[in-house]
Amino acid sequence: MKRMASVLLALSLTACNSDNFETVSSTAPRPAVTQNAEFPFTPREFAEAFNTAARLYDKPFQIAHIEVRHGAVQDYFQQILDTGISLTAGVSKETGRITSITALVNRHGALQDRELMLAISEIVTTATNPTLSTDRIAGIVASMLQELSPAEEGRDFPQRFINQVRYVVRSDRSVGYWWIANPIE
Repeated sequence: MKRMASVLLALSLTACNSDNFETVSSTAPRPAVTQNAEFPFTPREFAEAFNTAARLYDKPFQIAHIEVRHGAVQDYFQQILDTGISLTAGVSKETGRITSITALVNRHGALQDRELMLAISEIVTTATNPTLSTDRIAGIVASMLQELSPAEEGRDFPQRFINQVRYVVRSDRSVGYWWIANPIE
């Protein structure tokens, strides 16, 4: 359990500092993802938005209890949503606001995990971008998962920049699928 938390925290921090951008349009400006960027909500506010989104999609995932743990560089909280499904969020030491969100699915195998990733990604995207319609979110998430090629591990990963949030989906045979949401400035 601690190993998974460490892996998720490392993935979240790596995603925050990643300089590997893939834009949907070649003319789109390159947004800045910085360590200082924050979502406008605290862990408790995110949990409320996440739980509301889970109910909207009729999914059993819920953040029941938040325990912010203190790390050397960044604080974080982790929620195990089910066997092989977890959520980790980085939390600013200075403001207490969320700086990154990573959902991880590594449970059954490729097809079943992709279906679970679709569900958890829609919930995280709705919680972090509540003004988007569920149809638009479903389209964004489905197209990103479609673009993700299991044969190209470690290569370019699909990402979208929407309303000051960068969404990335990644996969790895040993870690599984992860959906990352980072605020951008």
